[in-house]
Amino acid sequence: MYAMEQLASERTRSNLEMAGRLRHSRKQCALRRARRMELKAERRMIRAWRRAAEVRTRIESLGPGLA
Repeated sequence: MYAMEQLASERTRSNLEMAGRLRHSRKQCALRRARRMELKAERRMIRAWRRAAEVRTRIESLGPGLA
């Protein structure tokens, strides 16, 4: 009987350790995904700034009456 209880206790401990590793892994995955999304948003923002600067330059080059 004691051996079965000990085996069950070891299995429970093992399952808890595995759950902890999985949580850590999921957190790391979520952090990587968030970082990728952040970088993608930054690149989109930079493209938008460049487009806006390009449009401003084109408008300014048309002359003072149109700006």
